[in-house]
This record gives sequence, C-alpha cells and structure tokens, in this order.
Amino acid sequence: MRLLTSDEIYESVKRAVEKAEESLKIASAWIKGRYFEEILERAKEKGLNLEVVLRASEFQDMIITDERVFRKIREVEGKVYLSERLHAKFLIADRCVAVVGSANFTESGLSEFSQGNIEAGVLYEAPEGAEEIGKLLEYFERIKGESVQFGEDLLGFTINPVKSRSFEFVLVDESVAERSYVEVRLEEHKVLGRVNSVYAYDMGFFANPFSSRESMVFAPIQDFKKIFSEDKDKEWKKAAVLAYLNGNGNRLRIATAEVVGSVKDGRLEVVREPFHVGTPVHRASADTLKELMNRKFSGEPMKHQIRVGRLKDSEIEASVAGEEVVTKHMLVVGTTGSGKSYFVKSFLCALLDSSLEVQVFILDPHGEYWKGLSSKCQRVKEKIEHIELQDTLFPLELGEVADLLKYAGHGSLLDGRSNKENVAKVSKAVKPSLKLTGFKDKNLKDLLLELKDGEEALHSLKEILGSEGPLSNQKEVCDLILKGLSSSKKAVIFDFSEITDPQTRVNLAGLIMQELFLESKKDKKGRLVVLEEAHNFAPEKGYGDVSSGRDNLALTMAKKIASEGRKFRLGLVTVTQRPAQVSKFVLSQMNTQAMFRTMNRNDLDAVSTYVEYAGEDTIGTLPFLPTGTCILSGAGVPFPMIVEVS
Repeated sequence: MRLLTSDEIYESVKRAVEKAEESLKIASAWIKGRYFEEILERAKEKGLNLEVVLRASEFQDMIITDERVFRKIREVEGKVYLSERLHAKFLIADRCVAVVGSANFTESGLSEFSQGNIEAGVLYEAPEGAEEIGKLLEYFERIKGESVQFGEDLLGFTINPVKSRSFEFVLVDESVAERSYVEVRLEEHKVLGRVNSVYAYDMGFFANPFSSRESMVFAPIQDFKKIFSEDKDKEWKKAAVLAYLNGNGNRLRIATAEVVGSVKDGRLEVVREPFHVGTPVHRASADTLKELMNRKFSGEPMKHQIRVGRLKDSEIEASVAGEEVVTKHMLVVGTTGSGKSYFVKSFLCALLDSSLEVQVFILDPHGEYWKGLSSKCQRVKEKIEHIELQDTLFPLELGEVADLLKYAGHGSLLDGRSNKENVAKVSKAVKPSLKLTGFKDKNLKDLLLELKDGEEALHSLKEILGSEGPLSNQKEVCDLILKGLSSSKKAVIFDFSEITDPQTRVNLAGLIMQELFLESKKDKKGRLVVLEEAHNFAPEKGYGDVSSGRDNLALTMAKKIASEGRKFRLGLVTVTQRPAQVSKFVLSQMNTQAMFRTMNRNDLDAVSTYVEYAGEDTIGTLPFLPTGTCILSGAGVPFPMIVEVS
C-alpha cells in the first residue's frame, strides 16, 4: 500500500488503466470532466469491460454528473449503476491495481494540488496488495447489488401508492405499450405486472387540474425542463428522474399496472405485500415470461402444452394445458371475422398432433371443419373421420311428431282421445335415446304408414318438404352416428350442414353427446366435444327456433357434460359468437377461455359475469382487439395474457 497525494492520484489512475487487460470498475459519487473522459478513451482502445457506480440521492447529483458522462460511458459499452447512499471513491483494474481515496472522478477531484481540491488516497498493487484488492472487489459487488442498474429494459420507478394488487410508476422510457408486461426485481423474487394505462401530462400544469384543491402534484417547472429537455441524453434522464425522486419526494404519475403475481422458482404466486416506493420497474424479461409459459394457473407444470401462438409483440410462445381443457372445459368467444374459428382449428390441429390421449368429437353446424382441418393438419388428416349427416327429420318426443302432423294439416292423427292406437305406436318408436329409438330399425315414413290415416299425412308432408328423403332416411342417419361414435380415429366430425330443421340438429347433437357421456362414464378414456355455434344448441333462452326447455336434449347434455364430464375425462369446448345467448350454467363451467374481439354489450356482460379469471380491465379491451388476437385466461394458462394466434 502506498499513500497518494493530490499530485499523484490521477497519474496512479492512468497507470492502473494501462495495466488492465480485462475490466475496469469505478465507484464515485460524482463524475465529470476531461480526466474521466481520458480514462474512458483508453478503456475503449483496450476493449475493457467497464462498470461504474454513481450516486443518485438527490437531483443535484445529476446536475454535477451531467448527461455527457452517460453518453461517454455508453460509447464504450459500459454499465452504469446508481446508488442512493454512495460516498466511496475508488478504481479497480482487473485484480492487480486499486486506487482508493477521497477524490471524486471529476476535474477538481483528479487535478494537481495547486489547481483542484486537496485530496488523499492509497494505492494497492498485486502481489503485495492482492488480498486488499480482493476485498475491494467484493465490496464493489455488494454496492452494485444495492444499486439500480441502467439498461434498455428500465422503464421507470414506482410511486405512491404501491399496493399488493397494483402500482403506478414514473415512466422514463416512452416505448411502453398498454397491456405489455413489466417486472419489479426484488431480492428473492420478481413481481410481474401488466400495464393497464399510460398517461401523458403537460409539464406546464403545476397543480392537479381535476382536483378542487390546489394540491401540488408536480415539481417546479424549471426542474422538469432541465430533465426532459429534448437534447438531453436518455440515460442521463433516467438517472435524473431517480435522483429527483430520491431527493425531493415529488411524484409524477405516468403509468399504472396491475400485479399479475410473484415469480419465484418458476411459479406464479399471489403477492400479499407491496414493495417500496421508488423501486425500479423493468420491461419483463423473456426469461421471466418463458419460465411461466409451461405452467398452469395453479402453478403446476403443463403435462401437455398445446401451442396456440405468441404473446403479443414478442417471440415468446403461448400454450394451453391440454389436460385442463379435457377435464375442465374451454370457452372460445368472438365476433364473426375476429379469428375465433381459426383459433379453434389451430388448437385442434396441435391437440391431435400431441401426445394427449383424447378423442375429439366435433359438432359442426356449417360443414367448415373437415376442409379446415384436412388442409391445416396434413400430418393428422388420416386420423380424422368425416361423418356427413343427411338432411332428415329426427323427432325424439311424441309432441314433436304431433307438431309435424299439425303442420301438415293432420293434427288429429295423434289426438289421445280418439287415436290412442296411433299415440301408442309413435310413443313406442320415438325415444330420446339412440339405444331405444325405433329409428334404428325403421324410418319415419314407415312409422307414418303404420298409423291409421297416416298415408294421407305422409303425402302432405312430402309435398311440403318437396322430397321424401328427410322422411325415409332415419335408419341411415342412425347408422352414420353409430359409425362416428365407434370410430377409432383421433377426431370425428359430425357435419350438420345438410340438415335444415333446427329441432333435428338439436336432437341429433343431444343424442351424440348423450352417448359420449354414457361411454365416458364407463371407460373414462378421454374425449373432447367441440360444440360449434353453441348458442344454436345450448341457449340460455329460446334462440331462434331452438328451445331452452327440457325438450332440448342438446342443452341437457351440454349442462351434464359441463358439470359432470370432468369426473369421466369428458371435456367440452364451447364456441360461440353470442355468449349472451348461451346457457349461463354452461358458460360458468368453462374454466379456460380464449376471448376474441367482442362488441355487443350483452355479450361483454355475459363474459364479465361468468369468466372468473379475467378482470374488468381485461374484459374492457375485448372490443378493441385486432383480428387474430385473443385474451387467454383461466385454468389452462399461467395468467391472463394477450396472444397473437398463429
């Protein structure tokens, strides 16, 4: 160790820099002037790894350590750390030389005795001073650990009030977008947040213009002009804001964020306590988000990740836990053209191509799935069974046949008082069960011909329908349904596009779901029902020509699967553009949600009421989502997120 006077300090610093081969570490409360810039030039020439710790305890610190310093450090690709309590001054070159003393790295601090401040210091050189240099290196790392590091991901600093579920922060980086993710890095964990709102204020306002009281919310305008002048360096601005906050206590609210959770050991946990005001807020790192992407809402790892797209404005892949969909169901909502159907097909393709042991049954009212899946899922095309149901009439209750005959002008044929024999024959043949229905052996035409005066009624129905087909193909339709239900292929599409009678669509869908429920109850093999345009099958109230009463077997079975299917590994995917028209009971059981653009107020209210995982702010963004973008939430994902579907 050797004592240094003012005349020797800068020369010793220069020699230390010359000896350095790898790194240069500097701690100084203030930095400024040509001597420091000379040090930086030599560090740049030698390609040294530079780290600098500065003080930012009050705004005056950044008046001394001005923006030029930050610009010069950035030019040599150095790293800057800010400490609120720093008073130490020293330099370490590799592990071979250290200069410690009273002098800041400013012109007056490093000048000779006759020109600057009167300073003193000590010089340590290896090998004699190796032990002390090692201690100083450890001390530098300790100071760094308590300091704020500046980088491109630093967005701002938290202000009053910081709550366990939300926080506000001063924005020092204008590239922050609403719905983007941010993180607060604490000692043992990180707090993940999502930006809800970004506000801009005119610095000319001194008091809150929306308050009846003249409460000061901004600092004196001259200070803000100094900080936010357009020609100021960006890194200096960040440091100046932190210093101002530390020294003056004035808070400038710019952005608000809701707390998603605490990230610890790759899991997302509830945040129960707020962190401190003034804590730095960073852009959420890819590593933080990636380690959560394979987790379910419960925090458990996904067993079967079904990739659906990417987090908005990122390259981070987003997935849904397939096992959660099979056991706890999924809701997909969105207006026409929002990307809803594309999402379902993409999800099903990925599901069919996964290792998840599940057989998918799609109830397709418009015949769009076979073409969509066969072209999109080339690798699994051979695993898809396409069942094209013929246009038919398929009553399940006596009353449905009676209504049909009344429509044809022969309602008296099933008058219980005068035609008991006819009533008995129809009641025996028409059952709300695929196993019990008489249509497995005979057609509706045959049944009508068995009735007294039924031939005339049959003739009338043929004229109304313009064809005999819907009256004579019930047995064939039964066979097609049984073929699909017994198929060994991984996916079965029941194509309803040729069926014109709304009641028949509901009846056949109900029969299919009923059989799937009964089979799943027996073997628990793993099945998934996709109910496209669910409002046409399971309405909350009568929708169009579809009943919402007990005579709607599709509604009855959708409710049963929604409430009991998870016990038998029978899942339900409810797809609709009108969630307000879907059974609220069914909606309430859908524990994973993919929500695309939704405009109608009633539909938004339905989603808000029956989707428990998504908050009011999340629901409020639905009308503004671009095509192909959705909000994923619920049991099958780690947290509610905006996803660009691919």
